[in-house]
Amino acid sequence: MELYLIRHGESNWNRIDRVQGQSNPHLSKRGKEQAEAVAERLKTLKFSFLYSSHLARAHQTAEAISLKTGLPIKVNPNLSEMHLGEWEGKDGKTLWKENETFREWFKKTAEISPPFGETLFQFRDRIDSAFSELIAFHKEEERGIVVTHSGAISVWLAHLLSMDFNKIWSIPTSNASITIVKIANPIFTLISFNDIAHLM
Repeated sequence: MELYLIRHGESNWNRIDRVQGQSNPHLSKRGKEQAEAVAERLKTLKFSFLYSSHLARAHQTAEAISLKTGLPIKVNPNLSEMHLGEWEGKDGKTLWKENETFREWFKKTAEISPPFGETLFQFRDRIDSAFSELIAFHKEEERGIVVTHSGAISVWLAHLLSMDFNKIWSIPTSNASITIVKIANPIFTLISFNDIAHLM
């Protein structure tokens, strides 16, 4: 099975560098254009299923893909972004300047947790469980799409590649990018990463 992991298009909060987590901003005008572009690229391939996080920025991206591919959207809240607790809704540049814990979190993500948010390992387990369930359910299918978030893609790849979890932010994905993984249990292959050729 090939899984096409799509990061949502640019949100209104991405545009102004506001911390999102599980907060729920919608796509920006540019984000809607990005969603249309990735949908246009995907429509030439045959897919068997389309999953999305329940958060608006992912679901709106999935809606664009659904219109081009004809696939119904299966919503799974466990595919949502990491819960970032007290940091959500705050200006990212201000947090970086004034909050030492926030700065340290990017270097020690496996050791430091957002106040009142998820630990990295709670997040990893939630994401891995969501992917494991859909892979098991669609094990006879050739190709499917999952629209989710940068953190979700990074933490799942780090898990599959046995990476140091303190390094997950070294593999971020761009808005509306395509990352392809091939699952042939127990073998996992990263086919492509952060492909944004359709946005050029």
